[in-house]
Amino acid sequence: MGIDRYAPRTALGHAKDAVLRARAAAGARVDRLKALYLEPRGSRAVIRDLNFELCSACNLRCRWCSLDSRLRGGMMKIETFRKVLEGIRDEERYFVRTINLHHSGDVLLHPRFGEFLRALSEEKRRRPASFPRVQVLTSATHLRGEKAEALLGSDAVDWLRFSVDGGNPRDFEAIRVGARWDLVLGNINAFLDEAERRGKRIRTGIISVFETPHPEIHEEFRRLVFRVTNYMPRFPHNWIGKKDLGLAPPPERPQGLCKFVLSQIVVLYDGKVTLCCNDLNAEGVVGDLADTSLYDLFRGERRAHHVRLMREGRRRDLPFCGTCDQV
Repeated sequence: MGIDRYAPRTALGHAKDAVLRARAAAGARVDRLKALYLEPRGSRAVIRDLNFELCSACNLRCRWCSLDSRLRGGMMKIETFRKVLEGIRDEERYFVRTINLHHSGDVLLHPRFGEFLRALSEEKRRRPASFPRVQVLTSATHLRGEKAEALLGSDAVDWLRFSVDGGNPRDFEAIRVGARWDLVLGNINAFLDEAERRGKRIRTGIISVFETPHPEIHEEFRRLVFRVTNYMPRFPHNWIGKKDLGLAPPPERPQGLCKFVLSQIVVLYDGKVTLCCNDLNAEGVVGDLADTSLYDLFRGERRAHHVRLMREGRRRDLPFCGTCDQV
């Protein structure tokens, strides 16, 4: 959508926004070149985004989400989580830039969410200078009580983002089916109030999906955007070519290398591993941590096969990636 025209920023704020976006775009190009030409020749598993699916089910049925919670519902065991965290301590074998505590379901639905944050805090204290940045994305429907307290009382999360689509109550509830505008905004504002009262330093953000470039923006939404650190408006996107989302496919699907497959890996709730964050229904699983290390899965032949076919312009030959529009 370009520079955000909905957030109430000053001229200096818009300039800063443009600089940050340009820097991010340049960094992404450099990362892609490294992933293509440098990292395959090294010995480390360079994972820019390590996603954990703490919970595979969701309480919402969002309009442009391909997740089918009926297929695979479950919660990650803390032992699985700790096993991966212990493995990536080996900095000769791993370089992990970011840990994302989200994938398919909403992470705040996990009944032991606070225990996962404590595990992260322990690992951060082991190597404070080199530990990956930790991010959480949530619908905020359960951002209250012990879940809010777990976030407020922990140093584990560096960036907490909230999904607030539509920009107004009508469109929000039509897109995020099962969520209530007043409840979600109330939860977020109460959390931000308490964080401010405690002097809690945490980067926050709003991710918003809009159906049109010129949506109706409610005043409550404007005020909320003003309160967070970062705001990312987006149009709906295709996950893996699902026709039932009501999104028209592009005239020609991309056949080259995908930035997600080059830089991501996802640990599912049951210890299985898939290629990227678009795979909400575990269709692209490449292995299982029960019998193979994360290192060997990331550097292994099954993932390399996907990269090789993409390099050859044969993405259509891959049963999962061949239906995706990601570039």
